[in-house]
Amino acid sequence: MKKYNENQNFNLIVSTKNTAFGIPSSAFTVTYASVDDIASKTVVTGGAVEALSTISIAHTAKTTSAASYGAISLNIDSSTSTIVAGDTIEYASGMFAYVSKVVSGKIYLYTPIRANVASGATLTQVGNEGVYATSNIAIPTSGEFLVQVSAPEYGIDVEERISINAPATVTTPDANAPVYAGAAVAY
Repeated sequence: MKKYNENQNFNLIVSTKNTAFGIPSSAFTVTYASVDDIASKTVVTGGAVEALSTISIAHTAKTTSAASYGAISLNIDSSTSTIVAGDTIEYASGMFAYVSKVVSGKIYLYTPIRANVASGATLTQVGNEGVYATSNIAIPTSGEFLVQVSAPEYGIDVEERISINAPATVTTPDANAPVYAGAAVAY
């Protein structure tokens, strides 16, 4: 169980395991509730945002035939393609897929495409990682809490139990207290 202090900012990380890219932050709901009162949830504003890698020169490919909604592979011109397994590609405006392998002029995708792709379409590598970080969460009281991150439209519903501790208090020694300069003796 992760532990934080009262009012300490923290973020939860949610991985879609390369299945959901480009989800808008507004699609996420982040809440927390004490495990003693699960019904009383507090909503955290800001949702969650996707981690993006910086790509200096994007890998690209051109399709050589059309592909229908639901396809798990795309035929490409292998003589000009620079796309490799592990790339996340944009195959239609705002539609992304993870490339699981590239073999003999064909790209195999981890998940089915969600739009038709025309012959001659350009596939472009993007920095989307399918990993989302919540906005800052700071719980003001100590105890055990259940934090929930959900984006129901995208099949995401994650819960994590965390512990919030009261910050340790440091007391100043009493300057007027007597100081004993003796040794401990065992009898």
